[in-house]
Amino acid sequence: MIRTLLALLPDQYRSGVNRFAASAVLSVLLRAVGVVMLVPLISGLVDGNHAAALAWMGGLTAVTVAGWVVDYAASKQGYVLGFGLLDTAQRSVAERLTRIRLTWFTADNTATARQAIAATGPDLVGVVVYLMVPMITAFLLPAAIGLTLFGVAWQLAVVALLGVPLLAAALWSSSAMSRGADEVAAEANSEFTERIVEFARTQPALRVARRAEPARSAVGEALARQHGATGRLLLMQIPGRIVFGIAGQIALFAFVGVAAWLTVRGDLSVAEAVALIVVAVRFLEPFTAISELSGGLETARTTLARIRTVLDSPTEHEGAGSAPAELRPPRIEFEAVTYDYGDPTNPVLDGLDLVLEPGSTTAIIGPSGSGKSTVLGLIAGLYSPTGGRILFDGIDAATLDHEARSRLASMVFQQPYLMEGSIAENVLAGYPDASAERVQEVSRLARVDEITARLPRGAETEVGEGGGALSGGERQRVSIARALLKPAPVLLIDEATSALDNENERAVVDALSSDSAPRTRVIVAHRQAGIRHVDRVVVLEFGRVIESGTPDELIAAGGRFATFWEHQGAIAGWKLTDAVD
Repeated sequence: MIRTLLALLPDQYRSGVNRFAASAVLSVLLRAVGVVMLVPLISGLVDGNHAAALAWMGGLTAVTVAGWVVDYAASKQGYVLGFGLLDTAQRSVAERLTRIRLTWFTADNTATARQAIAATGPDLVGVVVYLMVPMITAFLLPAAIGLTLFGVAWQLAVVALLGVPLLAAALWSSSAMSRGADEVAAEANSEFTERIVEFARTQPALRVARRAEPARSAVGEALARQHGATGRLLLMQIPGRIVFGIAGQIALFAFVGVAAWLTVRGDLSVAEAVALIVVAVRFLEPFTAISELSGGLETARTTLARIRTVLDSPTEHEGAGSAPAELRPPRIEFEAVTYDYGDPTNPVLDGLDLVLEPGSTTAIIGPSGSGKSTVLGLIAGLYSPTGGRILFDGIDAATLDHEARSRLASMVFQQPYLMEGSIAENVLAGYPDASAERVQEVSRLARVDEITARLPRGAETEVGEGGGALSGGERQRVSIARALLKPAPVLLIDEATSALDNENERAVVDALSSDSAPRTRVIVAHRQAGIRHVDRVVVLEFGRVIESGTPDELIAAGGRFATFWEHQGAIAGWKLTDAVD
């Protein structure tokens, strides 16, 4: 956990870490001296040597006040480090998420990322002050007390120093016994949280299927597993507490026994022996405190581990090159490009060679799994090829930095993604610095103006979480306007009109082709309207190009595209009519 803390803190906090460590160690030494000073103080009071007791009282007071000052300085520095940890961790996680390889986002990793971001401020800020300080004190104070006891009786000092590793080992074994169960419980809690979110989002489907009751859905199974994991966690904590209790009793009996033996021998007075019992209690107190904080320490360890998991996640390859200041529609070349989603034995693209001419509009069609969307993702920089290379005007995309790659392409996804906010804010997300005239133009092209015209608040209407306040077609129009607004020289469209009816589909397709911005366009489409006006059609199958040419050339060739075109024409001719007897 300490290594993770140090790794998360930026370099400017390194000196603060040193000051905090020095303050914590000095505080421990002052406490140890204060504890051992109780021996002559109590001895003087019991023996009637009030002058000596008063002197020791003055010394103990001075040491205590000095300890307060050092503790204040350590706490202040700890809060500085805590806020630095909070700021760095949350910013680093958010920044990392923009660069993580998309194939990393499995269900488990997505849950881990969500929990890492959701780590609350007080939890992270308090890690240093409320957890690290007690942990440092728990291990250093008993050792420091043991060292200072050499000034009283070396035998007691040896017993105390031997007790430190004994208690530390008991504490470690106690934590180890419950750690496995705690990890299972954490996984069960995480799964339960995910299932609850899923349960809420899929209520329409569950109600239609008559599985809306929690007990009959996946959330019921997750709840049962969570209850079982929590029960095992509680049971596993019992043996650990017993082990730690036995170790504490052994250390206490050994300490008191040696003190009694030295008293019988005459090496210690009765008053000193009584005072040493107080010392023994103070010796054990830090370990008892840390055992009570074990739950908080485990929670902090888990939180930091999740943050570390996100920060250590794989990212797409990034070069150091930058894009030219003035972007123009590029020539895009795929040279023997291979890509697999983590399974090299089953590549989606297998040695793909493809050239997209500058300023052209290319439609890509093919059966499901042929690699159409993967081609768009590679052009957009969402993925990096596992083999081969992609060139933009002769420049290898792998040599460009993240900002340059993001400037090159704008994309309309098949499933529109809207942020919670207004329609205007979602459109402007494509290019916040766009002029009002350009915003109006893309809104008209994507027919977003028709949506805002009938809404009381117009473009300021809130779209809701994920765009839930709009219909599927309305969300898609907003996402199309957002993509058109971004001044990128490449426009990628992944079945963007699938959520639109035929009339709106034709209108939006015409708008996409009549956009005034010069671009190289690549369209994945399955309907005639999206292909009718393209310059070139590419047919993919098993990750390779099997046909390529203009629509008229491919229709005349009578191949796979001609069959597709014929079927689409037949479907387009379907009409609903009145039933005839």
